[in-house]
Amino acid sequence: MKLEKTYLIKKGEWTNWSETIAESTRDFYNVYTFYPNILEANDFTFSQFDFLTNVNPDERQHVASKNDVTGEIKFPEETENILLSSFNFCDEADIDFAVNNQLADKEIRLIYDDEPEWDEPEIQGNCPEDEIEKESKIYTRI
Repeated sequence: MKLEKTYLIKKGEWTNWSETIAESTRDFYNVYTFYPNILEANDFTFSQFDFLTNVNPDERQHVASKNDVTGEIKFPEETENILLSSFNFCDEADIDFAVNNQLADKEIRLIYDDEPEWDEPEIQGNCPEDEIEKESKIYTRI
């Protein structure tokens, strides 16, 4: 089963992107009684989430990574460059990010898919993969 709904980040609302996702997640649940597990957006939209998380201390404090084996939670260092890969909504939904460049800037699509198929991940950016791994860390917005 696959359910989806598209939302827009309103003009001038970039700085409230995480609140828009939270509100959209609530709406999705109210409509379908399922929480989404995938958020699609284009490369530019995701780059704005990353940028705002890196420059806004209020956003940065809501970012962490969790070791799947030990359960240890790690918060980013002040100088670390953050790349977001998912969004955690009130411990009710873990929403993985997926690039869909067919979507317009500021457009996000929430999806519930009970059998998602994932391709091999591609690291986006202007520098080689090994440099991205050295300079950036993957985190979840919590």
